Amino acid sequence: MKKIALIMGALLLTASMVVVAQTVNDDFSSMRGWTAGAGDWVVRGGRLVQQNAQEPLARIDRRVNQGSPYELEFAIRYVDGGFRNQADFENGIYHAGFGIHLGVENPALGRKAWGSGNSYLLWLNLDTRPETRRNRPEHYGFRAQLYRSTDNSTMSLARDPALRRDPELSRYVVDDYMSIDIIRALRDWGVNASVHDLAMALDLDVPINIRVNPRTGEIGVLDPTAPIRFFFQVDPAVLRGDYVSLRTNKLAASFPYFTVD
Repeated sequence: MKKIALIMGALLLTASMVVVAQTVNDDFSSMRGWTAGAGDWVVRGGRLVQQNAQEPLARIDRRVNQGSPYELEFAIRYVDGGFRNQADFENGIYHAGFGIHLGVENPALGRKAWGSGNSYLLWLNLDTRPETRRNRPEHYGFRAQLYRSTDNSTMSLARDPALRRDPELSRYVVDDYMSIDIIRALRDWGVNASVHDLAMALDLDVPINIRVNPRTGEIGVLDPTAPIRFFFQVDPAVLRGDYVSLRTNKLAASFPYFTVD
C-alpha cells in the first residue's frame, strides 16, 4: 500500500510539473528564460526591446511546453523602422513585419536563421514597395500571413488550395497563398481603413492573443480592434514543439509582457 501511495504521489508531482511548465508570465524585469538570436535584444524599463530597426531576421526564443491547448498573449509597440529613408516615408513606401513562431522544434538558439526549426510562423507584414507589387503581389499591402518553417534555413509562405476555391476568402488572397489582405477585408466588412491609419497605433501597446490546440491543429487569433477571433487549421503534429520565437523584420519594437496559460 505504501508503495502504491509513493507511485501515485510521483505521478501527481509529474502532472503538476507539466502544468507549471505550461504556464508563463513574463513581465520583463529581466531576460530570464529568453535566448536572443539575431537583433539587438535588451530589457529596459520593464519591457523587452528589439533595438535594431535594420535587422531583417531579428529573433528571440523561449522554451514553452506546447503539448496541450493553451492561450498565448503579448503586446507590441512600435519603436523605429519600417522605411528606408525620409523620401520613402513621405511617399508611403513601407516594409516591416513582426510575428511569432509556434511549435518550434530545434531552434537556432543564439544564432541568426531564416526559419526557426520545425514550426509555423504567424506573421503580420506591411510592404508597400512598388517592386513587391510587381513581383510578389502575395506580400503586397498589409497582410496576415502563415509561414511553414521546416528547419532553420528553410521556410516559405504556406499554401492552401481551398483558398482559391473559397468564394469569400479568394477575394483577399493571391493564388492559394495563406496571405490575407487585411485592408481589403476590413473594407468589405464595413470598416473604411487604409495603410495610413496604422499610424494611429504607433504609440500604443497592441495586444496579440492566440489560442492554440496542438491536438486538433486549430489556431484562433483575436482581432486586437474587435471581439472577433479568426480560426484556421494547420498540421497538429507541427504544433507540439517546445519553443516559441518572437521575431521582427526591419522593425525596432518593444514588448511589455508575454504570457502563456
